[in-house]
Amino acid sequence: MLTPRRALQRPVLIVSLAVVWASAAAADSQVTRDGDAWSLENPQIRVAVDTRSGTLSVTDKRIGHEWKQVATAGKKGEPRFRRVREIAGPPRGIAFEAEFGWTKGKPNVLEVALTLPEEGSDLRVAADMAERETPVENFAFLEPLAMDSAAGAVVVADYSNGHLYPLDAKPPLRRWFEVSRLDMPWVGVCDLQKGAGYAIIVETTDDAAIEVRGWKAGDREVIAPRLLWSPSKRAFAYPRRFFYHFASKGGYVALAKRYRDHARQQGLVMPFAEKLKKNPNIARLFGAPDVWGDAGLKFAREAKAAGIEKMIIHGRASPADMKATGALGYLTSEYDNYTDVVALDPGKEIDAHHDRLPGAAVLKADGQRMTAWLTWDKKTQYMKRCPALWVPAAKVVVPKALGSHPFLGRFIDVTTAEGLYECYDPEHPLTRAQKRECGVALLSYVRSLGLVTGGEHGIWWCVPHLDYLEGMMSGGSYSWPAGHLLRPKSKDQEFDSPWGGKLGKWSQYEQWGIGHAFRVPLWELVFHDCIVTTWYWGDSSDFLLQAAPEVTAKKDAFNILYGTVPLLWANREGSWRTHREVFLRTYRNTCKLHEAVAGTEMLAHEFVTPDRAVQRTRFSDGTEAIVNFGQEPYAAELAGKKYLLPQNGFAVKGPRIEQSLSLVDGRPVTAIRAGEYQFTDAK
Repeated sequence: MLTPRRALQRPVLIVSLAVVWASAAAADSQVTRDGDAWSLENPQIRVAVDTRSGTLSVTDKRIGHEWKQVATAGKKGEPRFRRVREIAGPPRGIAFEAEFGWTKGKPNVLEVALTLPEEGSDLRVAADMAERETPVENFAFLEPLAMDSAAGAVVVADYSNGHLYPLDAKPPLRRWFEVSRLDMPWVGVCDLQKGAGYAIIVETTDDAAIEVRGWKAGDREVIAPRLLWSPSKRAFAYPRRFFYHFASKGGYVALAKRYRDHARQQGLVMPFAEKLKKNPNIARLFGAPDVWGDAGLKFAREAKAAGIEKMIIHGRASPADMKATGALGYLTSEYDNYTDVVALDPGKEIDAHHDRLPGAAVLKADGQRMTAWLTWDKKTQYMKRCPALWVPAAKVVVPKALGSHPFLGRFIDVTTAEGLYECYDPEHPLTRAQKRECGVALLSYVRSLGLVTGGEHGIWWCVPHLDYLEGMMSGGSYSWPAGHLLRPKSKDQEFDSPWGGKLGKWSQYEQWGIGHAFRVPLWELVFHDCIVTTWYWGDSSDFLLQAAPEVTAKKDAFNILYGTVPLLWANREGSWRTHREVFLRTYRNTCKLHEAVAGTEMLAHEFVTPDRAVQRTRFSDGTEAIVNFGQEPYAAELAGKKYLLPQNGFAVKGPRIEQSLSLVDGRPVTAIRAGEYQFTDAK
């Protein structure tokens, strides 16, 4: 990194970019100049810098594809990139200055260094400011590299395990995302036919955002991502880093696998093989539907008699009943939440939901205390407990619960489902980075007590500290108030939102929430062997039995394709009470497969047909799954055997399982063989 030059009068951001690629024969990078045009290249990649227009381009010489940056004109009569010079290295490169963003009405002058090491295909970027305490506001960084392709898409895990957004996408694609609330801190662009693509992978994630909006590329307007930096406690504060990764083939799968390599280097890829060494009870998760509702010992015994071997059962019963439930092989757990609190009554002890207000609440930069959950009737406004106080509260609550009840697990709500924020209270101040560390501390503490620990939704930094996640399978867009557990009675039902306006957009949910053409398992491609995932509890496998009963079978098909588990309800509105055959079918078709592949890496996902209705996944143990989401039957072949798959039909073959839902003589027949377990509904 370049040494900050404190003699400059204006705020200076110092940036280093490194372009890295893999080459069979290593060669030194070369720097050349032709007037205002500079370039550096090796046998695989060429990076061009046009100092007059202030643009970069990267040519992947492996496939002859050029990634062009959107042009932004500099000041009239002068180049945008100034003070251009060669960096002798190693590694060799090019340095220049440019203005990015404004601070109190003055431009930030950035010094940029592009360097080209000999291995890899990454374009690394690091940014620093000479006076790090200089106040800054949110500002956009380098303009995006746009793709002009009818088969192009932006790929991102935006509060879901993954979406594809066509380059000409219109809403509901959000304009920008805080990186701290992307489930993984990267966004990609790829050609779904040719496989070329790139990813922006953010390393300093806490004070960053990704903007996705329309840009001009050729004769079309296309969406493309670019990075924005945010202040930390109003200042630039610390060096920022990210990198581009260029893939010549493999599309979104190759981009996800590059992020997995990066996550492994950070210690985030912690497979179940390692987690089980510390807590063997984690094995109870494998093939276990996640069950909420009135799931006491009576339910547990009925479920066992019906052939359900594993479950996560949430709720507190008598210690004797819970012990008996655990003896059946089930994982007993309980809801917990340290984020949303109301005022502590005089003489009472702090607990999960009560604290000393207003002092325990987050103090925002504007001097106001941060609000949290608002009940549907608008009668109770919870406040946001400062994350610095989470662990002290948990140390009061959890040991007391374990002292009276033999829980094997615990579910921590909210912590992994919300973004980062700052606290300005002098008694418990936090940066966004420190807020993230508080989340790690809370989850680590709960797991240290020997509990199998789950969380609401998920985020990349939680993977080593949690065992299962609710919400990753859901598409991030709901057409009803799912968080309040209000079930729609029909697809066109609308709800009054507690925040004003209406909720109830079935078309949005159908397209992005469960739309098979736009969903991709980015999360599973990175973390499948590390953590169990399921649906959101207000978007469960059986939540729409009245409004859209066909959705349950489609969610089963998603679970099969992705190698994940269902979430089901045992209360009076759940399928166990109202449609027990649906509950048992969902368990049977999804959970035996999950038990077989839980500890495996997902190696590949592909669209088999042009309409994306038929999809295939492959796991590291050799298991393959083919699913047909389309209305028309599909003739599939797997491991030398032919199947005619109906809508939501499937064929799976692996070393530990073989199962299918196919048409036999025009009738759908399910067959499952997993070890000693065998099932068929053939007559």
